[in-house]
Amino acid sequence: MDDRFEVSFRNPLVRMWFYVMLPTIIASIILFIILPSEYHLVVRMAGTLILAIFTIWAFINNRKSKEKKGG
Repeated sequence: MDDRFEVSFRNPLVRMWFYVMLPTIIASIILFIILPSEYHLVVRMAGTLILAIFTIWAFINNRKSKEKKGG
């Protein structure tokens, strides 16, 4: 049962979430407030793209770490 998820800054997934997603969320909230409603779709699409890239990176990183551990 060594596959438990550890929520600490020693975990690279948690660190990357804080480095990438947290600023994205904050910037999106600010842009939603500042920009007119015609541009909200662009902000949502950018946030979704960043989330998709982060999810793909996490999936690839998880597979590589499992391969290094041998299983």
